[in-house]
Amino acid sequence: MFSKMTGDLQEDRRIQKTKQLLADSLGQLMREKEYDAITIQDIIDKANVGRSTFYAHYESKEKLLLHNINFQRELININSNDPQHCMGINLPYLFNHLAEYGPIVKAIHGTPIGYQVAEHFTAIVVSKIVGYYKRKPLPPAMEKQELQYRAEAVAGGIVRMVICWVMDGTPVPASKMIAHAQELLLRAFPPADTPPEKYFTKK
Repeated sequence: MFSKMTGDLQEDRRIQKTKQLLADSLGQLMREKEYDAITIQDIIDKANVGRSTFYAHYESKEKLLLHNINFQRELININSNDPQHCMGINLPYLFNHLAEYGPIVKAIHGTPIGYQVAEHFTAIVVSKIVGYYKRKPLPPAMEKQELQYRAEAVAGGIVRMVICWVMDGTPVPASKMIAHAQELLLRAFPPADTPPEKYFTKK
Protein backbone atom coordinates (compact mmCIF):
# COMPACT_ATOMS: atom_id res chain seq x y z
CA MET A 1 0.00 0.00 0.00
CA PHE A 2 2.79 2.42 0.91
CA SER A 3 4.59 1.80 -2.37
CA LYS A 4 1.37 2.49 -4.28
CA MET A 5 0.86 5.75 -2.41
CA THR A 6 4.46 6.73 -3.15
CA GLY A 7 3.95 5.89 -6.81
CA ASP A 8 0.75 7.96 -6.91
CA LEU A 9 2.59 10.89 -5.32
CA GLN A 10 5.39 10.67 -7.87
CA GLU A 11 2.79 10.50 -10.64
CA ASP A 12 1.03 13.57 -9.24
CA ARG A 13 4.32 15.44 -9.21
CA ARG A 14 5.04 14.46 -12.80
CA ILE A 15 1.60 15.64 -13.85
CA GLN A 16 2.03 18.91 -11.99
CA LYS A 17 5.44 19.42 -13.57
CA THR A 18 4.05 18.77 -17.06
CA LYS A 19 1.11 21.12 -16.52
CA GLN A 20 3.42 23.83 -15.24
CA LEU A 21 5.68 23.35 -18.25
CA LEU A 22 2.73 23.75 -20.60
CA ALA A 23 1.50 26.81 -18.72
CA ASP A 24 4.94 28.42 -18.79
CA SER A 25 5.24 27.71 -22.50
CA LEU A 26 1.89 29.34 -23.22
CA GLY A 27 2.86 32.33 -21.10
CA GLN A 28 6.13 32.77 -23.01
CA LEU A 29 4.37 32.49 -26.35
CA MET A 30 1.81 35.12 -25.33
CA ARG A 31 4.67 37.53 -24.83
CA GLU A 32 5.90 36.79 -28.35
CA LYS A 33 2.69 36.82 -30.39
CA GLU A 34 -1.07 37.38 -30.27
CA TYR A 35 -3.04 34.72 -28.40
CA ASP A 36 -5.18 33.86 -31.45
CA ALA A 37 -2.02 33.19 -33.47
CA ILE A 38 -0.73 30.59 -31.00
CA THR A 39 -1.33 26.96 -31.94
CA ILE A 40 -1.13 23.81 -29.88
CA GLN A 41 1.86 22.84 -31.99
CA ASP A 42 3.57 26.05 -30.86
CA ILE A 43 2.89 25.17 -27.24
CA ILE A 44 4.15 21.60 -27.39
CA ASP A 45 7.21 22.64 -29.38
CA LYS A 46 8.05 25.24 -26.75
CA ALA A 47 7.43 22.74 -23.93
CA ASN A 48 9.20 19.92 -25.82
CA VAL A 49 6.38 17.45 -25.20
CA GLY A 50 4.24 15.35 -27.50
CA ARG A 51 0.74 16.20 -28.71
CA SER A 52 -0.68 13.21 -26.84
CA THR A 53 0.82 14.56 -23.62
CA PHE A 54 -0.96 17.88 -24.15
CA TYR A 55 -4.32 16.23 -24.82
CA ALA A 56 -3.90 13.97 -21.79
CA HIS A 57 -4.32 17.10 -19.67
CA TYR A 58 -6.22 19.67 -21.73
CA GLU A 59 -8.82 19.63 -24.49
CA SER A 60 -7.63 22.91 -25.99
CA LYS A 61 -5.35 25.89 -25.46
CA GLU A 62 -8.40 27.68 -23.98
CA LYS A 63 -8.69 25.02 -21.28
CA LEU A 64 -4.97 25.37 -20.57
CA LEU A 65 -5.34 29.13 -20.19
CA LEU A 66 -8.47 28.96 -18.03
CA HIS A 67 -6.93 26.33 -15.77
CA ASN A 68 -3.95 28.52 -15.05
CA ILE A 69 -5.79 31.75 -14.27
CA ASN A 70 -8.74 30.11 -12.59
CA PHE A 71 -9.00 31.05 -8.94
CA GLN A 72 -12.47 29.73 -8.20
CA ARG A 73 -11.33 27.95 -5.05
CA GLU A 74 -9.92 31.14 -3.52
CA LEU A 75 -13.10 33.07 -4.30
CA ILE A 76 -15.50 30.43 -3.04
CA ASN A 77 -13.79 28.89 -0.01
CA ILE A 78 -13.78 32.09 2.05
CA ASN A 79 -15.10 32.87 5.52
CA SER A 80 -18.10 35.13 4.90
CA ASN A 81 -17.70 36.71 8.34
CA ASP A 82 -14.31 38.19 7.48
CA PRO A 83 -14.83 41.99 7.12
CA GLN A 84 -12.28 42.10 4.28
CA HIS A 85 -14.38 39.67 2.27
CA CYS A 86 -17.64 41.54 1.65
CA MET A 87 -20.44 38.97 1.23
CA GLY A 88 -17.77 36.30 1.26
CA ILE A 89 -16.09 37.65 -1.90
CA ASN A 90 -12.31 37.71 -1.68
CA LEU A 91 -11.91 41.11 -3.32
CA PRO A 92 -8.21 41.50 -2.41
CA TYR A 93 -7.43 38.23 -4.16
CA LEU A 94 -9.57 39.17 -7.16
CA PHE A 95 -7.69 42.41 -7.76
CA ASN A 96 -4.21 41.20 -6.86
CA HIS A 97 -4.50 37.95 -8.82
CA LEU A 98 -5.60 39.61 -12.04
CA ALA A 99 -2.92 42.27 -11.61
CA GLU A 100 -0.35 39.48 -11.31
CA TYR A 101 -1.59 38.06 -14.60
CA GLY A 102 -1.65 41.49 -16.24
CA PRO A 103 0.26 40.46 -19.42
CA ILE A 104 -2.16 37.59 -20.01
CA VAL A 105 -5.22 39.75 -19.31
CA LYS A 106 -3.94 42.27 -21.86
CA ALA A 107 -3.15 39.56 -24.39
CA ILE A 108 -6.66 38.09 -24.36
CA HIS A 109 -8.59 41.34 -23.94
CA GLY A 110 -11.26 41.66 -26.62
CA THR A 111 -10.92 38.04 -27.75
CA PRO A 112 -13.53 35.28 -27.31
CA ILE A 113 -11.46 33.65 -24.57
CA GLY A 114 -11.15 37.04 -22.87
CA TYR A 115 -14.92 37.37 -22.75
CA GLN A 116 -15.15 33.80 -21.47
CA VAL A 117 -12.75 34.56 -18.63
CA ALA A 118 -14.70 37.69 -17.68
CA GLU A 119 -17.98 35.75 -17.72
CA HIS A 120 -16.42 33.04 -15.59
CA PHE A 121 -15.31 35.49 -12.89
CA THR A 122 -18.62 37.37 -13.03
CA ALA A 123 -20.55 34.13 -12.49
CA ILE A 124 -18.45 33.34 -9.42
CA VAL A 125 -19.13 36.75 -7.86
CA VAL A 126 -22.86 36.46 -8.65
CA SER A 127 -22.98 33.05 -6.98
CA LYS A 128 -21.34 34.48 -3.86
CA ILE A 129 -23.85 37.34 -3.62
CA VAL A 130 -26.88 35.10 -4.18
CA GLY A 131 -25.45 32.48 -1.81
CA TYR A 132 -24.94 35.14 0.86
CA TYR A 133 -28.64 36.03 0.77
CA LYS A 134 -29.67 32.42 1.12
CA ARG A 135 -28.38 32.77 4.69
CA LYS A 136 -29.42 36.39 5.30
CA PRO A 137 -32.64 38.42 4.93
CA LEU A 138 -33.04 40.08 1.54
CA PRO A 139 -32.30 43.82 1.34
CA PRO A 140 -35.41 45.96 2.05
CA ALA A 141 -38.06 46.13 -0.68
CA MET A 142 -36.12 43.69 -2.87
CA GLU A 143 -37.63 40.55 -4.38
CA LYS A 144 -35.65 37.39 -5.03
CA GLN A 145 -35.57 37.90 -8.82
CA GLU A 146 -34.49 41.50 -8.35
CA LEU A 147 -31.62 40.24 -6.23
CA GLN A 148 -30.43 38.08 -9.13
CA TYR A 149 -30.58 40.99 -11.58
CA ARG A 150 -28.79 43.36 -9.25
CA ALA A 151 -26.16 40.72 -8.47
CA GLU A 152 -25.50 40.29 -12.21
CA ALA A 153 -25.15 44.06 -12.69
CA VAL A 154 -22.86 44.65 -9.71
CA ALA A 155 -20.69 41.57 -10.33
CA GLY A 156 -20.28 42.50 -13.98
CA GLY A 157 -19.36 46.05 -12.99
CA ILE A 158 -16.73 44.91 -10.51
CA VAL A 159 -15.12 42.48 -12.95
CA ARG A 160 -15.16 45.14 -15.68
CA MET A 161 -13.58 47.60 -13.25
CA VAL A 162 -10.78 45.13 -12.44
CA ILE A 163 -10.10 44.46 -16.11
CA CYS A 164 -10.02 48.17 -17.02
CA TRP A 165 -7.69 48.82 -14.08
CA VAL A 166 -5.32 46.08 -15.21
CA MET A 167 -5.47 47.21 -18.85
CA ASP A 168 -4.45 50.71 -17.73
CA GLY A 169 -1.42 49.33 -15.89
CA THR A 170 -2.92 49.45 -12.37
CA PRO A 171 -2.38 53.23 -11.91
CA VAL A 172 -4.51 53.34 -8.75
CA PRO A 173 -3.41 51.41 -5.62
CA ALA A 174 -5.16 48.06 -5.26
CA SER A 175 -6.38 49.05 -1.78
CA LYS A 176 -8.37 51.95 -3.28
CA MET A 177 -9.85 49.78 -6.00
CA ILE A 178 -10.88 47.17 -3.45
CA ALA A 179 -12.55 49.91 -1.39
CA HIS A 180 -14.49 51.06 -4.48
CA ALA A 181 -15.67 47.49 -5.09
CA GLN A 182 -16.74 47.13 -1.46
CA GLU A 183 -18.69 50.38 -1.68
CA LEU A 184 -20.48 49.17 -4.82
CA LEU A 185 -21.54 46.01 -3.01
CA LEU A 186 -22.69 47.79 0.14
CA ARG A 187 -24.67 50.43 -1.76
CA ALA A 188 -26.30 47.88 -4.04
CA PHE A 189 -27.10 45.53 -1.16
CA PRO A 190 -27.77 47.62 1.97
CA PRO A 191 -28.45 45.95 5.33
CA ALA A 192 -32.00 44.72 5.88
CA ASP A 193 -32.78 47.57 8.30
CA THR A 194 -31.77 50.34 5.85
CA PRO A 195 -34.71 52.57 4.75
CA PRO A 196 -35.15 52.50 0.94
CA GLU A 197 -34.71 56.29 0.69
CA LYS A 198 -31.17 55.89 2.04
CA TYR A 199 -29.99 53.31 -0.48
CA PHE A 200 -27.94 55.78 -2.47
CA THR A 201 -27.61 58.63 -0.01
CA LYS A 202 -24.02 59.73 0.42
CA LYS A 203 -22.64 59.65 3.91
